[in-house]
Amino acid sequence: MPKSITFGLGPEFLQRDGLAETVAPWEDGLRAQTGRGSFEWWYFDAHLDDGSTAVIVFATKPLLARKGPLKPQLVFTITRPDGRKLDRSAVFPADQFSASREGCNVRIGPNRVTGDLHRYELHAANEDLAADLVFTGSVPPWRPGAGKNYYDSALTRYFAWLPAIPYGAVSGTLTYDGRTHAVSGVGYHDHNWGNVGLNDVMSHWVWGRARVGIYSLIFVEMNAAPAYSGQKVPVFMLARDDQILIGDGGPLTLATADVTAHPSGRDYPRQLDFRWQPADASLGRVHLALREPELIEAVSLLTAFPRWQQRLLRLLANPYYFRFNAALELQIDLPGLQAVEQGRALYEIMLLR
Repeated sequence: MPKSITFGLGPEFLQRDGLAETVAPWEDGLRAQTGRGSFEWWYFDAHLDDGSTAVIVFATKPLLARKGPLKPQLVFTITRPDGRKLDRSAVFPADQFSASREGCNVRIGPNRVTGDLHRYELHAANEDLAADLVFTGSVPPWRPGAGKNYYDSALTRYFAWLPAIPYGAVSGTLTYDGRTHAVSGVGYHDHNWGNVGLNDVMSHWVWGRARVGIYSLIFVEMNAAPAYSGQKVPVFMLARDDQILIGDGGPLTLATADVTAHPSGRDYPRQLDFRWQPADASLGRVHLALREPELIEAVSLLTAFPRWQQRLLRLLANPYYFRFNAALELQIDLPGLQAVEQGRALYEIMLLR
């Protein structure tokens, strides 16, 4: 009999985790156990006015090492304005990790991030790269319900997600190529934790976000593994300035077209249409049309394994990650609000099977 996914929506799920409707600072502190079977990471990215980008992740262990012991990892990537990627990810001894349960205060070796859901100070350094950045939220922290999906009837196996800064400003410095560069731009921070292997419960997902005009968006469609009958897990947030207008992802659907082959042997659509359309037509509708995607990253998830294992594993699966920057047209038709905006959106396609 197929398994089902339980969404952590409603007062009973908030009560279960001691949550209120409003996100509290402790929710961005350490939430999972650090030992075998669990994982947790704090993700930050910045898109800067000089054309550079930075992605920094503080993790209790590498993504594919959930079943192992605490193995803290710093994922640190700077992309220069010319598009060249500089990656200095590294793992550290377990005794060089600490994290508070009262709020975001995470240390991995000499790297540290602290914050209060609105303002975060981050320092990361590895070899010839360094980042000293301040993230300041423009859109308040948000989560869909309790921010958890459960993958068993006993509600013990779960994946959780908290966008602490759905959209905000970034300023500070990046150091690379032997120089320190003053930077400013926009940024995002979220926090993930759980005790399920994502490749065990998920087949693939499309996950994106955008800022067009005065509107901020997060749009997601996750597709569960065959054991869960491919059940769809939609997530949607729409904010105008600092006011969240929509946080219910249930009515969100995704249609794709113009499928293109990639040299990896995987393929991806070049046309995506997300539609938020409740059964009650009086609630309005929202349409996101993503077109002309620019492929900015394509990487096999098998690269985390030794080469001899990669060849063996590729016989069984070819998990792949794509990241795009696309043209977006946003059409909003809500009670008392009609708008059409155009801009750019970042989105990823993760193929776990």
